[in-house]
Amino acid sequence: MVSIFFIWLINLTRRVRNLWRRLLRRQVAFVRIPIGGALPEFAPAPPWWAHRFFGAAAPPSLSELRRRFEWLASDPQVKGVVLDIGTLTCGWATIQNLDQDIRRFREQGKLAVARITNPDTKTYVAACAADLIVAPPVSLLTVTGLYAEVRFLKDALAKVDVSVEVTAVSPYKTAGDSLACSEMSPENREQIERLLDQRYALIVETIANARHKTVDEVCSLIDTAPWSARRAQEAGLIDAVLYEDELPAFLASRTGASPAKLPEIAEWSQARRALRLPLLRHHRRLVGVVAVEGTIAPGTSRQIPLPIPLIGGQIAGSESIVQALRQAERNPRLAAVILYVNSPGGSAFDSELIWREVRRLDRRKPVVAVMGDVAASGGYYVASGARTILAQRGTITGSIGVLIVRPVIDGLVKRAGVNTVAIGRGANSAFFISDAPTEQERAAVRALIDDSYTVFKQRVMEGRSMSEEALEPLAGGRVWMGGEAHESHLIDDVGGMPEALLKAQELAGLPRDQTAPLVLIGGGRGRLAPQTFPEEPSKTLREALALLRQPLIWAILPFFE
Repeated sequence: MVSIFFIWLINLTRRVRNLWRRLLRRQVAFVRIPIGGALPEFAPAPPWWAHRFFGAAAPPSLSELRRRFEWLASDPQVKGVVLDIGTLTCGWATIQNLDQDIRRFREQGKLAVARITNPDTKTYVAACAADLIVAPPVSLLTVTGLYAEVRFLKDALAKVDVSVEVTAVSPYKTAGDSLACSEMSPENREQIERLLDQRYALIVETIANARHKTVDEVCSLIDTAPWSARRAQEAGLIDAVLYEDELPAFLASRTGASPAKLPEIAEWSQARRALRLPLLRHHRRLVGVVAVEGTIAPGTSRQIPLPIPLIGGQIAGSESIVQALRQAERNPRLAAVILYVNSPGGSAFDSELIWREVRRLDRRKPVVAVMGDVAASGGYYVASGARTILAQRGTITGSIGVLIVRPVIDGLVKRAGVNTVAIGRGANSAFFISDAPTEQERAAVRALIDDSYTVFKQRVMEGRSMSEEALEPLAGGRVWMGGEAHESHLIDDVGGMPEALLKAQELAGLPRDQTAPLVLIGGGRGRLAPQTFPEEPSKTLREALALLRQPLIWAILPFFE
């Protein structure tokens, strides 16, 4: 009752403010929204001192863009947005999420105009979600397709007497190839070419649908890129060539506004003071979000500003994620949880710890996993514990497999004149620190790999209700696009965060409401001990009778007390 009263009080205040804004005749026709950078799904706010004294702001995120689009779409005075799309460093699944958000905005009867300057392939594909695309006269459209390269360091490392031993479940688990090989393996080449083919087909399809062209026409245009803005307009790839100051007149011609009163393009900070404030709705129970972003590793989640594989960049600390999942489990207002996974994997041990928490939480509250640009290897491991998995067609997933990478520096140590005298007890006492592993240690590594791979497959088979015969052709480190993963039942449906919210609400028995707020859960409230693992939900009578009719081998007590 207290929360209902506060919502009523807030809504009363907002109605008064909306009336005041109407009396002041504050109006906004178009709003400029810059889009660029990595576009994470969620962006944490900077510390209060950084915001107060240095003007720091959170980087643009998909969730914030989505909130702005929903707000603008709900205001009848807003005619549309001008999207200033700069260089995008995000992945292709993020581009598809952005595409869907822009199209949902357009479905509300609003106009979306994309303004691009010197776009590459990714930026142009993002702009194709808009109604209209414009560019300055001197722009260069470098929509040249896709390109991938892998640098192999084996020969370079050999010059300093260093080598790397990689033990993997199969040749398709290629994460260590760049360190251990001199050339691309046939399996790696086949996999990269297949992924490029699928992604290129998505790009061509998106451009063809947006610009009303055939696939062959788009392929021919890409093969003749880059283009000047004028040539791109002649080819029908953009709608107008103009400078920024000419944009209001262009918008007036497209919306039927009077040339005497050109529509104003307001910045977001200015526009929000004129927008109609939306009224709040009471939600008795909500959906929470736990994010797994970056390389999965022990400890707390953190950002390491070093571009070094495994130890640099964004780290998804298992300790933080486990604690966040336990908080979600205990929070009585959360009816379901979305597990957002944007991770290439990492530590198999820590992936297992997260998987266990996801699995236990799902016994009490439905967990829906939604994948970002990549959710592979350990990223897929943790997602497999959820009740339902969603991903975009451009998501990279799968890579069900494990490997161990061991640098061998015996030659470098000897070259440096270092004389190492080692004394130990136990045949494998130097297992993790040896400069030159023995055959016995290599055999132990292979046994570890096999055991870890077996556990990984068991987790996937349990979560996806698959047999080992069905899973094995999909595993072994093989990487898949989201569309392929959907066809092979590694995921349940295609979609992003809005679709995951609706699915979580459906599983939890909540009203389907795409505008319902999400509760982002961190792991920083002190350590919570795990609760007991819930028993399996009881079978219905029909399910029990069907089970009795099956010719199964039973393991059951001969009598009950």
